[in-house]
Amino acid sequence: MSSGDGVDAGAVEPPGPADPVERLLKEYPELGAFGVDWLRRWAPYARGQIARIAKVLRRYPWMAELIGQGPVGLVNPYSVEAYVARDGSEACISLFGGWAYCSADGGTVRRLELEFSRLEPHEGLGGGGLQA
Repeated sequence: MSSGDGVDAGAVEPPGPADPVERLLKEYPELGAFGVDWLRRWAPYARGQIARIAKVLRRYPWMAELIGQGPVGLVNPYSVEAYVARDGSEACISLFGGWAYCSADGGTVRRLELEFSRLEPHEGLGGGGLQA
């Protein structure tokens, strides 16, 4: 039955994808850089973390392109870290620890070695490094 405005009063919008990975990809297409297999492996355990990563990838598309160029099978969602300069002039992403990729404009990306030898554990973390 039509309501006269061209819309069927009994029409129901089709439901979104039932598969949680397909829902993630629909909401955050940037996650395609990690691949469906990676998402299937990690989404049940780290959906919130993956969504946070997706928001960063959306803001800095060059990061998604970088991830798409290399193997990410060894990366877990909790090893991905992003850094942004306070003035927003540069952003970096670290996937494996020990090094990061940085860019000011997304066009030129440089690899930086992260130097931890000068750092000591923060006293507030029990003196033994990061603890869960």
